[in-house]
Amino acid sequence: MEPVERPIDPTTRVRPADLLFVCRHPRRGALPAAYLAPGAALARLCAATRFPFFFPFSPLSPSYLSNHCIMSCLGFTAAPAAIAARSVGVRAPAAVCTSSSAFAGCRLATRSVAPAARRSASKTTVTATAATSRSPGYDVASLSTEARGPEGTLEYRLYYTASGADVSPWHDIPLFTGEPGVVNYVNEISKGTDAKMEIATDEAATPIKQDVKKGALRFYKYSKSLVNYGALPQTWEDPADIVVDTGLGGDGDPLDCIDISPKVMPRGAVYPVKVLGTLALLDEGETDWKILAVNAADEKAALVNDIGDVEAHYPGIVDEVREWFRVYKTAEGKGLNEYAFDGKALDKEYALQVIANTNTSWSKLCSGEIANENGLVLK
Repeated sequence: MEPVERPIDPTTRVRPADLLFVCRHPRRGALPAAYLAPGAALARLCAATRFPFFFPFSPLSPSYLSNHCIMSCLGFTAAPAAIAARSVGVRAPAAVCTSSSAFAGCRLATRSVAPAARRSASKTTVTATAATSRSPGYDVASLSTEARGPEGTLEYRLYYTASGADVSPWHDIPLFTGEPGVVNYVNEISKGTDAKMEIATDEAATPIKQDVKKGALRFYKYSKSLVNYGALPQTWEDPADIVVDTGLGGDGDPLDCIDISPKVMPRGAVYPVKVLGTLALLDEGETDWKILAVNAADEKAALVNDIGDVEAHYPGIVDEVREWFRVYKTAEGKGLNEYAFDGKALDKEYALQVIANTNTSWSKLCSGEIANENGLVLK
């Protein structure tokens, strides 16, 4: 059967039990992740980067790669007995393969790619934006934080550690949790506080620090934060990637995220949030997305699944957040911020696309496909 082109949707729901493997190219990042739906007759593509590849949607049969791969399924009891895809071909050998963050124990090591699996460029190709994660090798719940330097000084840093070693909240905490629509979130600024904290993307281990302007620590002058405010790991808003809907590039930082739940969470807390929507803030000539989400452990989280559900269960919060980010810089003598889409809060599907795109940009930045022009720490 000849390869058949299929549209790729990065927001496709993938159950952890369906995940089979994710290949990583040493320079290109993650390649196709194939998964088998129980009882289905066809293997289906669930994620990919913009790296071209070929995937024949054919009836199940032994993989052509069976003699070229070693699959270890430590802790992966749902793995099928054999690789379900008939063949997967890539244009360059995948020397190193690892799983996505959904199953850190599932590893696939590739010795070589069979010549028969490589397809001519004249065949149908699929190019897509991927959801990719670096496998951390530790349980996110076991992370510890360690303050170094006196709080309220230029020396203060909040580091993350695991098994006695520093880990990066930007690079080493997986973005995806394995549950559709739920991602990991790093809380930089606790609700009700005014110190402007951020991940230090230009320092070793990228700890959280207080932002500095002209040698002075920065605080919100307009008011204390209305919400828990932080970032999504393994994302990056590329300044050179012009967003079609805004006409502006990204701000060069990890993707901002707002937890609308009422509970005050500590600085540095890492926890899963349900994605609900996004605001497209335009800040000083840059697109500065604000992902709207809710702590997955909040008592009302099960009641909200999209932006249209929020007002009934968290009344007024979206309007309050929108207005706060529009006006807060006026206290510093600056003008009002603006929004694309006339300030409309976009839905969950749009937000998930933003997350997928910024995750791909992060992957390309780390792999060197996008030049690191600002001295960011990528290890």
